[in-house]
Amino acid sequence: MTRMAISEPGRYYHDRRSIVLREGLRLDEERAVLWHELVHARRGDADCAGWFRSAQERSVEREAAQRAMPLAAMEHWLSETTDWPEFVWHMKVPEPWVRFRVTVAHPAERALLERACRWGRAESTA
Repeated sequence: MTRMAISEPGRYYHDRRSIVLREGLRLDEERAVLWHELVHARRGDADCAGWFRSAQERSVEREAAQRAMPLAAMEHWLSETTDWPEFVWHMKVPEPWVRFRVTVAHPAERALLERACRWGRAESTA
């Protein structure tokens, strides 16, 4: 992985087996982008056009969020934290991505998270 002045937040170059992240991203942003590009790498995606527009990108984003924030970790931090900002801080990725992860959670996962949350409904804050 390397950092360069590129227009997009990150890119996976299949032919080089390399990930490039945009210089200047905050650490939490960098983590989210890196997870996204790692999913592309794991899948062996050679080319992907239309960032966030294609079905492939949506699928990659969903998998990346699930890998970055495993259900067990979310359950743990919901039971240990006292509010939404503290929970987001422990997830170590941008808040919109945490909200996305909660939104795309399977209903059974969401029910588990709601039971674990000691300060209110995780769903209502997302």
